[in-house]
Amino acid sequence: MTVTEVDWFGPGRPQAVDKVLQRTFGGDHTPYEWLARAVSSSATKILDLSCGASGLGGRLAAPGRTVITVDETKTCLRAADDGRPVVQADNRHLPFAAGVFDAVVTSLGLGLADDRLEFLTEVSRVLRPGGVFAALTPSLRPMNMDDLRIASQLGGYLRVSPQLPGTVEFRAKTMLGAVGLTKMEDLRGRHYFEVRNRADAEVLIGGLRQAGDRARAQSAIDFLAGRAATNPVRVPLPMRRIVAIK
Repeated sequence: MTVTEVDWFGPGRPQAVDKVLQRTFGGDHTPYEWLARAVSSSATKILDLSCGASGLGGRLAAPGRTVITVDETKTCLRAADDGRPVVQADNRHLPFAAGVFDAVVTSLGLGLADDRLEFLTEVSRVLRPGGVFAALTPSLRPMNMDDLRIASQLGGYLRVSPQLPGTVEFRAKTMLGAVGLTKMEDLRGRHYFEVRNRADAEVLIGGLRQAGDRARAQSAIDFLAGRAATNPVRVPLPMRRIVAIK
């Protein structure tokens, strides 16, 4: 595969990040599953906000439960559509009444928002009192020495840290409190994407935040493919799960 064929992340390629998250594991669970576990089984009305091509929605499905998927772009909604209700909307101006959802979840949407305070203001507005907000973002930790070594090597080729798109670190408690949400949990988990061959390397690099130019990305793919020819390469993708209550 040539560098021009890599499935790059961007408005027209929402599936690129989803492909990475679907194959990233922390123990026995993907980040999607980790996030879905933050939602109580008693929640019957759930908003999957800024979904991208999210594989999250299906993990939230349950008898008697309604999951509404929202994103700003039609491309993302087409990729996410599996029969659940989908709505195209600006995440700063949601077309829902106040207090109608038991839970609002977002996989990477919080870190990708241009204005996180505006994003959270709408989250708080549509949540009922006692409702839960759960968000997933990339993180810088935890990493052990082996993780740091491979991340450093890969970053040397990309010239950027090998992370999923979105803001990596920010103070959550103050921002949540400003919109009437109380932080209940702020956990970081060790997750890995395993590269066994060139195709795996292409999937991973296509979903990471982009390097300065594609030649660097191609060099990173070559590096991972070469290493994987001997042994599988576990690339660390630490994730952060933030949970708050209204």
